[in-house]
Amino acid sequence: MFTQKLLQRNKILYLMSNCILKRYLKEATLPGLNYELTRFNCHAKKSPGRQSILKSLIAKQFDAELFAYPMVHMPNRYDDFMQWLKPIENYISNCVNNKTTNKQEILDHLRELDVFRTHIDEKYGGLDFSKTESMKLIETLSTLPWLGTYIVKNYILPMEIISKYGTQDQIYKYCPKIMSGEVTPTVCINEGEYGTNINNIKSYIIPENEDSWLLNGEKTFVVNGINSNLFLVIARDTHSKWLDKPDSFTLVLVERDFKGVSCSNVYETIGRHEIPTCTINFNDTIIPSENIISKPGNAFNILLKYLKPGNQNVTAQAISILRNFLNQLIIDIRSIKQFDRNLYEFDITKKIIGKLSFTLYSMESVAYLTCGIIDKYENQDAEVEQIITETYCANQCLSCIQAGIQLIGARSYLHNKSYIQAFHDAVALVTMDSNNLDAFTYVAVNVLKDIGTQAHTHVFKKRNYIKYPIYNIIDSMIKDFKSTSKVESVKEYLHPSLQYGADHLEDSINLLNDGVMKLLIRNGSEITEKFIELQKITEILTQIYVSFANLSRSSRSYCDGIRNADMEKDIGVYMSYIIHTRIHSIVENIEQGPLHNGDYSYMKIMDLLYEKRKYAMEHPLARTF
Repeated sequence: MFTQKLLQRNKILYLMSNCILKRYLKEATLPGLNYELTRFNCHAKKSPGRQSILKSLIAKQFDAELFAYPMVHMPNRYDDFMQWLKPIENYISNCVNNKTTNKQEILDHLRELDVFRTHIDEKYGGLDFSKTESMKLIETLSTLPWLGTYIVKNYILPMEIISKYGTQDQIYKYCPKIMSGEVTPTVCINEGEYGTNINNIKSYIIPENEDSWLLNGEKTFVVNGINSNLFLVIARDTHSKWLDKPDSFTLVLVERDFKGVSCSNVYETIGRHEIPTCTINFNDTIIPSENIISKPGNAFNILLKYLKPGNQNVTAQAISILRNFLNQLIIDIRSIKQFDRNLYEFDITKKIIGKLSFTLYSMESVAYLTCGIIDKYENQDAEVEQIITETYCANQCLSCIQAGIQLIGARSYLHNKSYIQAFHDAVALVTMDSNNLDAFTYVAVNVLKDIGTQAHTHVFKKRNYIKYPIYNIIDSMIKDFKSTSKVESVKEYLHPSLQYGADHLEDSINLLNDGVMKLLIRNGSEITEKFIELQKITEILTQIYVSFANLSRSSRSYCDGIRNADMEKDIGVYMSYIIHTRIHSIVENIEQGPLHNGDYSYMKIMDLLYEKRKYAMEHPLARTF
């Protein structure tokens, strides 16, 4: 054991030598030796794929299966998973209480608990976790927030790329080493000081000879790059004879021992001290042809998929950060006095903590609903749902922590550093790991594409009143009738006690249709350039999906007799009411138009600030006399 730690800590594992690995991993990876690996029962068989859940709601195509909150585990698989997870939960809990446990000791112990086999296919010696199992694992590990980020950035994301796009030889070469700890991978995409911009990628790769390539450039914001020894690098490929296009991208596997690889600019990021970012430099680095993933010049789609919102695995981290924050807040609130009274007895305190609890419940609902439908259906279209879930959870985590810190006041600085640490962790999720603008745009345009296909004729005639006067007159006459007619079928698929929640959800969907039609008629095809309007559409879609997730979850809990199901029922109904109120406000804002709702004024003042390059309003004490 001492030899193993000595090798790891002195980074001798970076050398391509026959190092002594841990006994159980050595036996597991060498052929001809008999070693009993942990095995789970098989996954449940997936059902045929169905239409996107959110798009089914918008189209009002309801059925019992749509409203059935997914339970994807077979009983035996569920028992295997929970039994396997229990010692990990206990160990992480001990690490939280024992501040002296260092990073390397934690990672070594997690390898012994098979955590680094979870996202590798069974035929390569892995456990082949489903989306739901992966969500729960990340949530558990994120009790130590840096550990959740590590498992995502230095294990899950690289393994997903290698497993999906790599060759058999690449998988067989690197998977055992990743499981054993000999190799720590990380993805290198960002360049420059402002993150990722595909058009600014300047790293390039050119053929050296038939069997090798030369890589040059540098990658910034490489997570844990200083401790990683396998880099998945995206570079431009401008000279490949295989390319039809003059300019494309290639993804290569670069080992730290390759010539010309160096590390610089190590930054300890706020909230993630254990996994600093750095710049990785490549100077005439020779890359063997067998280290190219897929084919030269074929990495553009891989790059887009990695950068696309919804694929950053921040949902479980957000849930865990907020839950730990809330648990600590509840303990501390009970010991605080305000005006010689217990702070926890004030109604305003109960309301704030209640809101945090309701939000956490909603985050859990959308997270495991989205994972569940991916696991339940074959090749399920859940792209929009994933983006909504990830963005919603990250933003709500930050918002709730801000509210909690304001409640506890100065004590968050004086007595318990974990509050500020939680705030920093939450900020990282909405800055380093995700981009709200990208998410808002992608979701709204994706849904508008489907709605526009069905409503383009109506929108065209409404935008051309003079050409189609009769159509517009008739449409205006029946408008009032259409706005009052409602489909009352949602409650048929939920527990009867959730009837009010079902009514709110149904009316929320009606409001969405009204709001989108107003925007399409007002803006036409230019809507895709109106990012303020796209944000409103995405906000409505997000709220509808959250309401649906809460109602379907609480209905299942109430029917199954889950503990505290009465409270879940109340949460489902109340949140659907609050969400309906928010959507009604957004649609009213849309109806007023940019001139009256303030959007035009915001843009106008911003033009002034751009021109002056500073805040341009005169000070309240300024005089003209």
